[in-house]
Amino acid sequence: MADRIDRYLSDYYSGVIDMQIKLRKIELQTPETIDENIGGGTAQNKENRVLDNQIIIEESDYALQSFIRDKWCMSNFLKILTEEERAMLSLRYDRRRKRSWSQVGCKLIPETTFKRAYNE
Repeated sequence: MADRIDRYLSDYYSGVIDMQIKLRKIELQTPETIDENIGGGTAQNKENRVLDNQIIIEESDYALQSFIRDKWCMSNFLKILTEEERAMLSLRYDRRRKRSWSQVGCKLIPETTFKRAYNE
């Protein structure tokens, strides 16, 4: 369970969830079938609602909706945290600047406070 939460936090802070959402939307816009009806007729009274069809496809796609749900859950979770807790999680879980917990502590706690606490 902890590994799964670590992965969610890491994905959120590293921008992986946003990238997955954009990538999945691009995949859904790419047509899957090739029209082999060369020289054949087409329906004359068929309405083509591209935007409506795209919205229906995106709303019914399970993978895209799970990525959106993950992002929504993480952003709502982070709203209840204090600014210091958000900074701590950002320092720890951003894959672009991966830090250990001791490095996070050194970044968040000023050096004078750190020395004062351990000298007393």
